[in-house]
Amino acid sequence: MNELRFASRWLAVLLLAQLVVAPIASFALVGDVFGGPGGFLVNAAPHATALATAALLSFALAVLSAGIAVVLWPVLRQQFERMALSLAILGGAGIALSGIESTAMLSMLSLSQVYVAAGTPDDALYQALRGAVGAQRNWAHLVQLLASGGLLLAMYASLFRLQLVPRWLAGLGMLASLSQMIAVAKPLYGGWVVFPMLAPLGIANLLLIGWLFWKPNLATPALKAG
Repeated sequence: MNELRFASRWLAVLLLAQLVVAPIASFALVGDVFGGPGGFLVNAAPHATALATAALLSFALAVLSAGIAVVLWPVLRQQFERMALSLAILGGAGIALSGIESTAMLSMLSLSQVYVAAGTPDDALYQALRGAVGAQRNWAHLVQLLASGGLLLAMYASLFRLQLVPRWLAGLGMLASLSQMIAVAKPLYGGWVVFPMLAPLGIANLLLIGWLFWKPNLATPALKAG
């Protein structure tokens, strides 16, 4: 019972922290960097603090995701060890991928600082470097989002299989996670991220947070047959 209480409280806290931090790291801090005229090549240097903070918060988001695997481990390991291991592996992969993404963001900052300091730079050369460095960050970001979606899919599948929350809620979370993964995978095949397909996951997470705060404990896990 103590393990269920611990997992319930911290799962709600981790999901809530993600919902708060994600828009700050992905939009609020980098809006002027990526959205201003000239893109990050011109704007990253004047907004160095914001971009560096966004890189750190992006890494912190991956750590929060891995924390989901940590808090659910004691609940899952006795009955469904493979599920527990899947969550742990996805959490570790997310941290590694986020490290690559954060490093790429800091490389964008360094390139911008060199460009601005040059005064009269070779514009063709820096535009080529801009494309390469920016693409590295974008691809790392998309793959990291896929790993994050996979972790949430595994989390909801675990909650569904063990009946730790109402199955309609866990099922909704699974479908929403798949929607997010499909949306962010489209650029890998020449498309664009479909942002409306990201919304269901945010709604599912909010519903789960509300349920966990309303019900202070996860339900007793269903025993594995056999």
